[in-house]
Amino acid sequence: MINLKKLFKRKKGQGALEYLFMIAAALIIIFVVVRYISSSGQQATSQSDIAALQSQAELGKSSLQAKDWWDDNYVVKVNGNNLEIYASTSASSPVATIDISGSEYLTDIQNMNTDSNGFIDVDGTTGADTLDNLYDACMGGNADACKVLAALGGT
Repeated sequence: MINLKKLFKRKKGQGALEYLFMIAAALIIIFVVVRYISSSGQQATSQSDIAALQSQAELGKSSLQAKDWWDDNYVVKVNGNNLEIYASTSASSPVATIDISGSEYLTDIQNMNTDSNGFIDVDGTTGADTLDNLYDACMGGNADACKVLAALGGT
């Protein structure tokens, strides 16, 4: 005869170890989702920072054009707390000297790449960058180029 007690006997539940594995799997999934969301947020923040710098650079370009200090072939030299605009790297005197001691970008600009004569070279190529190169690099997302143009126009 069939033992009904054994047939309808309740089966034991899952062990504690299986519950720990399920909790660990859920925590890993949560960690991955949070990591993905936070990296997306950081990327958006850096893009908005570049956009703000590009806007300041546009204002800087407009300011320089209004003062007739803009020419696509002009170059920029760092000289202490000043930025000097020269018609070329061989010119003996600057077209304009702009005091950037009050600029929020002063330290960044003083630490930028320059050639042996102090002319700014943000793109890493040999030789100084022209205002046109700086503007193109800024619009391409180069924050250093944007900072130079923003500081030039901040007067």
